[in-house]
Amino acid sequence: MIGVVVWSSVDKEKAVIWCEDHAALAYLQGRENLTSPAWWPQPGDLVELDSEIVGALRNARRVSLLSEQEYADLPGMLRASATPVEPHLRVVSSTPQPDARDQLATPPGLRAAAAS
Repeated sequence: MIGVVVWSSVDKEKAVIWCEDHAALAYLQGRENLTSPAWWPQPGDLVELDSEIVGALRNARRVSLLSEQEYADLPGMLRASATPVEPHLRVVSSTPQPDARDQLATPPGLRAAAAS
């Protein structure tokens, strides 16, 4: 299969590859999965690879370089075309609030007496 490297870290020996079948991204980890361990793929490199599904991840195996920096602008194009995602979580209050269950458990008359 043919793919393009969209992210890479030589220090961590990890890379992410966008594959021609447009299925899940393939994850490369470790030089033992390269056909030439002296080379490490960079974003934009066109590569040939085998893939193997392990658990929920598609792992890249036997990765070899076809063309260096063939698609160097692809990672930037993907970032530019992505729609910003709104966060799912937000801070409502930074100060502790009384537990609503405590207020409901106390009859209104006792709440007034406890407040004075």
